[in-house]
Amino acid sequence: MVSERLPVIAAGAVLLLAFSPPARAASAGGTDSACDRAVAAADGAEHDYEALKRGIERQIADGGHPGTAELQALQDAGAQRVSTASQVRRVCGA
Repeated sequence: MVSERLPVIAAGAVLLLAFSPPARAASAGGTDSACDRAVAAADGAEHDYEALKRGIERQIADGGHPGTAELQALQDAGAQRVSTASQVRRVCGA
């Protein structure tokens, strides 16, 4: 499987910036802003990725081997996570 360390680090850095005080202050308008929607999408993508990752780790711990489709789903979820985190950075200006 392709190394996921760099995308994980990049996504983490982007998420940290997205949740920094300037980004939060910009999105504190009271209504559901584009920034709030982007953050919600990034949170959902992060949750989906972590759920898939835990499932694969559980399968491996039980002595199984994840199939190609499962590994591809994890890779796709990782790409979606990075993409939504990048969108947060663009929309929220963090």
